[in-house]
Amino acid sequence: MKYRQSLFILFFAFSIFGVAQESLVISKIDEVLPEGMSVQSIKESQVPGLYVVDIGDLQPIYASKDGNFFLYGELYAIQGNSLLNTTKQEINLNRRAILDSAISEEDFITFTAEDERYVVTVFTDVDCGYCRKFHGEIDEYNALGITVNYVAFPRSGLESDSYNKIVGAWCSPNPKESLTALKQGLDPELLLCQDHPVEEHFMLGQRIGITGTPAIISSSGDLLPGYLPPMELLKRLN
Repeated sequence: MKYRQSLFILFFAFSIFGVAQESLVISKIDEVLPEGMSVQSIKESQVPGLYVVDIGDLQPIYASKDGNFFLYGELYAIQGNSLLNTTKQEINLNRRAILDSAISEEDFITFTAEDERYVVTVFTDVDCGYCRKFHGEIDEYNALGITVNYVAFPRSGLESDSYNKIVGAWCSPNPKESLTALKQGLDPELLLCQDHPVEEHFMLGQRIGITGTPAIISSSGDLLPGYLPPMELLKRLN
């Protein structure tokens, strides 16, 4: 019994010490961050003595255990004769977490695969040529088991014709039909509304590093920029 109590006390002491160390690192990093930024979370990395620190950006920073040193860059793990970019993994986790917290299912225009194997989030524009090419093959993506959740990203900005068009699609009583018509170059009758998520989608895209369309994001948070044919997308997801 005394042995078990000693182990418990030792474990508790190490836990308290760990929390104190993390608090020290957080306070030191917060002091040097630009105004408006702060440490969101901290955890131990795969490297002993090095913390992964989320500062509210996609890319984390790495801090020493005493908080006196930090670096901003990519960390690689050596796995046999290959390299694993662990920083990219952290970025993907952050991107996925931001998406999941910012967008709900009703905010998407979804084309669902009957035999669903994968779900991707696609930032799209109605006037983008490759977005139209992607959507022209939507049945093929679905047939391969890929469900597509569209998110609005009018590349020309919030004061453009593309913005008004895509708002009309999201405001439509039948968003899928309206979005398809717009991507086919047609001119459907569109109604604008106030209750739409397009502006939020656009700002979210900028936050997570979207610079062009289509931008495909996997369920793991991996960003696949640009058009990918159905079989190539399936290969990447596999």
